[in-house]
Amino acid sequence: MNQDDIDANKQRLWTFLENASNGVIRRDDPETWSNQWPSFSTHGVISGHGIGQSDFLWNVRSNEQVKQVFARIWNTRQLLVSFDGCGVFRDWRYNPTWKTNGGWNHVDQNPKIKPHRCCIQGFVSLTDQNEKTGGLIVYPRSHLYFTELSDVTKTSDDFVKIPSDHSIFNHDQVIGKLVHCRAGDLVLWDSRLIHCNSPATAIEERQNDQPIDLLRIVAYVNMSPTIFVHGQTLDEFREKRKEMVQNNCTLTHWSTELVVSRQFCKSIKIQQSIIF
Repeated sequence: MNQDDIDANKQRLWTFLENASNGVIRRDDPETWSNQWPSFSTHGVISGHGIGQSDFLWNVRSNEQVKQVFARIWNTRQLLVSFDGCGVFRDWRYNPTWKTNGGWNHVDQNPKIKPHRCCIQGFVSLTDQNEKTGGLIVYPRSHLYFTELSDVTKTSDDFVKIPSDHSIFNHDQVIGKLVHCRAGDLVLWDSRLIHCNSPATAIEERQNDQPIDLLRIVAYVNMSPTIFVHGQTLDEFREKRKEMVQNNCTLTHWSTELVVSRQFCKSIKIQQSIIF
């Protein structure tokens, strides 16, 4: 994504945040960023208030280069795009209560029900990410031992939290690493990979006259082949997806399933002309 697209999408995000708060949040006034901020807990994830059907996320999803990457991964252009949310970190040097939680290691795929490779998660970053911002922590090679997580999988949910003392962390090279990326990059990972968000670990002291900005902005996006739809025809599934759009719903990264995100699905209606 080029700089013009990055800048335009940042403005689209701020427009969403201001509208979702009925004008309480104002992009040019950090004092308002604590009021009605729509994050999920302190994980830095936004999936409520219809974010999944926002102009911001639809613009990112519609980027042809993003689709080309997923088309190469799956060897098909017959894809369905996720109605996912986004991730935003506020600068917690300005307000310590904004600090993102770390350590909530998890996978986003159920090892008992879906033991094999069937989903590639991703995000487009609108900001540079490193130790000074915080971001995505991944555990390389942990997907190779994915089925070992069956012992902590108690439900049919795809979100499986991993205890810090689990034996999977004893394998060589299964060590958490912060993903460094630049604004405009597309970052991808296997849903079987252990990961989580992390706050900044090398943040510098903020000067009183230093401007306040968001530390991290990512737009989550996933595309999976239409042949992964099961239990119904593709036309039936697409009709249900249209209803999700019309009802302003945000779903999870599973684009071939209709799983509503953890945050409440708002009733405000939005029309979108693009349905993948």
